[in-house]
Amino acid sequence: MAVFTFAVFFQPLAQTFGWSKSAIAFGATIISIMIMLVTPLQGFLVSRFSPRRMILLSIPCFAAGLASMYFLTPNIWHFYLAWIVIPILGFGVWPVSYMKITGEWFDRRLGLAYGVVNSGIGVGAALLPWLVGQITAAYGWREAYLGLGFLALLVWPVAFFLVEERAAASPAGARAETVAAATLGEALRSRAFWIIIAAFALLGVLSATVLVHQINILVDAGMSRQAATSLQSVLGIALIVARLGAGWLLDRIKASYVMATFALGASLASALYALGLGAQLALPCTILFGLVIGAEFDVLSYIIPRYQGRRVFGQVYGIVFSVFQLASAISVYATSLVREHYGSYAPALWVITAAMIGCAGLLLLLGPYRFAPTELRLAKPLPSDPPAERAADPA
Repeated sequence: MAVFTFAVFFQPLAQTFGWSKSAIAFGATIISIMIMLVTPLQGFLVSRFSPRRMILLSIPCFAAGLASMYFLTPNIWHFYLAWIVIPILGFGVWPVSYMKITGEWFDRRLGLAYGVVNSGIGVGAALLPWLVGQITAAYGWREAYLGLGFLALLVWPVAFFLVEERAAASPAGARAETVAAATLGEALRSRAFWIIIAAFALLGVLSATVLVHQINILVDAGMSRQAATSLQSVLGIALIVARLGAGWLLDRIKASYVMATFALGASLASALYALGLGAQLALPCTILFGLVIGAEFDVLSYIIPRYQGRRVFGQVYGIVFSVFQLASAISVYATSLVREHYGSYAPALWVITAAMIGCAGLLLLLGPYRFAPTELRLAKPLPSDPPAERAADPA
């Protein structure tokens, strides 16, 4: 809701307040910085406390923050302050909370489970830009922010009735995971951890930049703004396909091979945009971008328990996600500056092309999984487990 609709508000805000595109784009940079700051703390807390409670507390606060954009003033600092506060209000609803809960329930089909859960983001990416555009055209951008706040609030009863933590229902399973998991210190000292950090930093260069700037890139290439905006929904559909498809593939093919393939596809799309072929090849390029953006958090959620174990999932996810967001924040704003200085997005797009090639190369350096699916379950129950728990626990 905060990120995938950001680009749709570019034109209305510029027309209403006279702000430059780079000034508006800095708001997206602030979002990335705030997520970068919030996520490591969130990851630390979900590893120790209830992610479900964090979700239920955060949803109404996040909804109120989005709706408050209705009262936005011509002062650009009001806009920036809002994007500092809203990510804090949404403290519990960033992906690590949901990924932590999902990871407690699945093992052999862990990739597909993450794909199904993450596909919700793809649904939002497909529908929300269109919906915001329709509300803005009919009523105005202020009412569109009110609509986003209302939609966010509707998620609360879904979370209340359907989100359940396995740890509370299956302490035997929770103890079994602890036996297999690495410590945070071991994770930080491992070669795989630093490869993952570097690869996802490079992925961050692509993701937010495409989400925020693709419409303007295509307009520069000669496409109408309406047609370029409609491609944001195509991007969302590609995200859904990527999340489900990548999840299915992760249970069958090594994660590094899956993500490297998608990254190389995105490098091709970025190169075609840089060559000025965006208007002619917008649809296949958007699909290629959607595949890599859709797969990245499936892959991140999957490789952490495979290389670092599940006990430190929250902390490791938070660290990697924060680095990803830092790279996104820098890239989004730098891309705006490149456009203003050179009159073209091409130099930034060539950097993105190189980043995706580098990301693919790094991922291929990852070795075999440290914790394969069968290793994450004990061969026999813990001696301290009561008989009833032993019979019921699939581990």
